[in-house]
Amino acid sequence: MSDPEFWGALKKTTRAIIPVGSLEQHGPHLPVSTDALIAEHVSKLVAQKVGALVLPAIAYGVSFEHDPMFHVSLRNSTLSALICDTCAALAGHGTKEIIIINGHHGNIGALQYIAQDLVGRIPEGVSVHVLHYWHQMKNDELGHAGEVETSLVLAIAPELVKMGKAKAGKIKPTTKSKAAYASIANSPGSFVKMTGNGVWGDPKKASAETGQHLLKEIVTGLAKTISELAD
Repeated sequence: MSDPEFWGALKKTTRAIIPVGSLEQHGPHLPVSTDALIAEHVSKLVAQKVGALVLPAIAYGVSFEHDPMFHVSLRNSTLSALICDTCAALAGHGTKEIIIINGHHGNIGALQYIAQDLVGRIPEGVSVHVLHYWHQMKNDELGHAGEVETSLVLAIAPELVKMGKAKAGKIKPTTKSKAAYASIANSPGSFVKMTGNGVWGDPKKASAETGQHLLKEIVTGLAKTISELAD
């Protein structure tokens, strides 16, 4: 978008969506940009339903749990500062509602207090909300590069999926509660210990049809939530 096109878009809506992802390993079959890819695609579909301007995805997140496998990570404070500065700039240009759609579990801590950190930096009447796309799925069990994420990328960009290289996680996450795994997964270097190979779940079960179903579920849920937030 050029400068005039940007201002023209702001005249049509005062609602903006910021997709946030990560740059980290997603097994041998998915791109390292998977989280940002999903978050951005979902954001574009949601924007069509709720009337919003979609900003380019923030492609880096907090992924230290993937050590020693590949990741390019920001510290919590860096990601928080980046998003706060982005929100402040948008608010300064007249945006009244900012929705952050998160695509990576490791970002939750950094995103939790964005609205509080923006107090005094944005005008009264500007709202900032953080939504995690997987909370809109009926089955929001934790996973990584497994059936859910692989199905979503098969539906969004099948040319980026190497199904011939897809392998299930070497360790089945069945001995601990969901809450326990969620806590352990935040620790640096924890993911390989938890999964054996960096994959949580079985991507071989994935399909584009499942991905399309999940996308519909996610987008419908996010649009409904955003409408509720605006009431």
